[in-house]
Amino acid sequence: MKRFYLLLTILLLCVIAGFIYLYPVKVQKKITVPYDMYKAAEQLNNRENFIKWYLPFAGLNQADIIKPAKTQTILSADDSAQIGNISMFGASIKVSHKGNAKIFHFSTVSDSVQTLSSSITLSYKTTLFRKWFSKSVLEKNAEQSLDNLGDFMTDTKRFYGFDIQRVLVEDTSFLFSREVVPLKDKQAATKKIFEKLIAFAEKNNADYTGNRIFYSLVSGDQVTLFASIGVSKTITTEVDGDIQYKMMPVGKNLLVTNYQGPFRDVKKAFNALEEFKKDHRLSSMAIPYMKFITDGYDFSDDQLVQLKIYYPIF
Repeated sequence: MKRFYLLLTILLLCVIAGFIYLYPVKVQKKITVPYDMYKAAEQLNNRENFIKWYLPFAGLNQADIIKPAKTQTILSADDSAQIGNISMFGASIKVSHKGNAKIFHFSTVSDSVQTLSSSITLSYKTTLFRKWFSKSVLEKNAEQSLDNLGDFMTDTKRFYGFDIQRVLVEDTSFLFSREVVPLKDKQAATKKIFEKLIAFAEKNNADYTGNRIFYSLVSGDQVTLFASIGVSKTITTEVDGDIQYKMMPVGKNLLVTNYQGPFRDVKKAFNALEEFKKDHRLSSMAIPYMKFITDGYDFSDDQLVQLKIYYPIF
């Protein structure tokens, strides 16, 4: 009798072990990101975005990644990924490592409470044993990659290329002038307009603070220059005069980022702020502008500069 119970116990244990080893299950993992579902899905269904967060590609140099033309395939050493079933709500990714392949599904859905928040769900099929005791490299990479995606989308430096912050307006008063000049004369005209403002401040005892604010808008072969200098004293100027005294709305909201590099590429920082503004459904309160940190104001396109870029928003 004891032998019978022993055999029965062994048999039951074998059945349980077989059940655990073979029983199919669906694994799901979810994160929340502060973007709508369409912006989130863009990170899933485009390989240029995909390789920024999915392992092992996210840890490699671009030179180590092969992207065959006209496909959504990515190759590197022992790994490959193919993006399929693409939609505006997600994609399926077939990933392989050293000959082993597996399909992972990524989908997005809007947060019902916050319209600017959405959930991204990873799902895949496995067995109960693998889920509990023996996840494959592909499965571990997929789950870690989902966490990477959450970190990536909430890090403005990585997501937009610039560290973007929300701050409040601090500067209070400035002298402003605007001028339209031929595009070829932009550098010389910029120098001239700032010299004019500084001379005006000195003549009127406005106490120039050293702050130099600038923005330009190109239209065809002409460019409109918007230039300001900070002053600490109130003065009276003509409403329609060439130079006007203005005050910033203290306490209002600004997006701000730092830029350091060739002066010609500062537009990349402006574009990043514009994209951030659109993604977060913010409204413009005024035109964006830059504040010079580097001494001077008549910079050549190749000159390395340090600037702060601001975008007034509601």
